[in-house]
Amino acid sequence: MVTTTIDPGTFGVLRVDGATVGVLAPGRHRLPMAWRPWRRDVVRVDSRRSVVVVSGQEVASADVPGIKVSAAFTWQVVDPVRYLDASADPVDEVRLAVQVAVRDWAAASTLEELLAGRGAAGARLVPAVQAAGHDVGVQVREVVVRDVVVPVEVRRAAVAALTAQLEGRATVERARAETAALRSLANAGRLLADNPGLLQLRTVEAAASGGASVVVHLGTPVQGLTAST
Repeated sequence: MVTTTIDPGTFGVLRVDGATVGVLAPGRHRLPMAWRPWRRDVVRVDSRRSVVVVSGQEVASADVPGIKVSAAFTWQVVDPVRYLDASADPVDEVRLAVQVAVRDWAAASTLEELLAGRGAAGARLVPAVQAAGHDVGVQVREVVVRDVVVPVEVRRAAVAALTAQLEGRATVERARAETAALRSLANAGRLLADNPGLLQLRTVEAAASGGASVVVHLGTPVQGLTAST
């Protein structure tokens, strides 16, 4: 008997004369002596989770073209035999499936929906790529949308619209303040007109505060006599 060791986080695909005879789990395994080194081969496949970043691709939403969306997906080999035999580049096939799923997700949504629903997009994208992963022995565990980059022209238009909205609000607030001030002056004018004593009191207060000259006529003036302050 001969032995072979499979490290943790690894599958060992055992092949004899080019044919797959089994998958070895992590640990030490005894192999029959009849399987001479030139007849047998143990292909090791990493079974740990991995992350692949899908660089930004240009897509069109339902209302805005030229949006760039980047994504990332987490994958793990679950069928090492299929992973080795089904495709020359299984990860690239899954990457292509993610790109197509992202494109379809963007095309079915408006720009506002894309920006608002970016965090929850994985719930829709994962089922869309799981079949492609299964075909090559890979389980797609998670798909996330990393960035949604809006065209420069759209960003400028959005900034201009927001600026106009804020300026409009500021204009309305200034008009409200001016209206309130005029209303207050009108109320004060009516109050003074209805209560002449208040006007005299306000005049005395102004004289006491200094910085102004106030002439007060006291009662009916006597001929040749004028009182002033």
